[in-house]
Amino acid sequence: RDTSQLTASLICSAGGVQDTAAAFTPPPLFDCPQFNDPLAERPEPNVGVCPASPEATVINGTTTLSPGTYCGGLQILGGADVTLTAGTYVIKDGPLVVNDGGSITGKGVGFFLTGSGAMLQLGRKSSVNLEAPGAGVMAGLLFHASRTGAKAGQHQIMSENAQNLVGTIYLPTGELRIDGSAQIGAQAAYTAIVAETVRIFGGPHVILNSNYEETDVPVPVGIKGTGQPIALVN
Repeated sequence: RDTSQLTASLICSAGGVQDTAAAFTPPPLFDCPQFNDPLAERPEPNVGVCPASPEATVINGTTTLSPGTYCGGLQILGGADVTLTAGTYVIKDGPLVVNDGGSITGKGVGFFLTGSGAMLQLGRKSSVNLEAPGAGVMAGLLFHASRTGAKAGQHQIMSENAQNLVGTIYLPTGELRIDGSAQIGAQAAYTAIVAETVRIFGGPHVILNSNYEETDVPVPVGIKGTGQPIALVN
């Protein structure tokens, strides 16, 4: 939408395209076959027990967080500088929010979103530098939204500083909205997106590299080799 552009060796859709001022090079094809979810058989991580009325964990300062279940969600705000220890972070019954000058950095890190309101919200005033785990249930997955429960809502990546996102963003029942003008994923060896719906707004510059040999982060089965690199450019 707006001033966004999609450039690829081939643009092929089974569900149609909603376009205002967006440009496609080459023009999209609309008679392509549907593909099954390539990650449908991936097991979901274990989720810890939460209280009946969980309260979100809110971070406003420099700290290091450890893997675990964050009941009520996790919010990185107020210029917080957060380092994430390697492992699986379960975000349950609340959103994962990074905004207001907050930043997160971590290698071997995967987020599993589950329960009511478990949305991904990377705001414009956020900095995100993440690499997915190399092994375990979240191997190759940066963000994994649960397939079960109520239909997910809108996940948002609006960050102006998220150039290194190494791994797969897997949102099987939700909509991913990408906005802003930054080069999202430009420095990552590879970034893959699997989502029910992807909407691009505001002329973002999104780079989906496929330099798999440049990282130890594994590529989930069903992702590698399915197509050529795609760039969404302003």
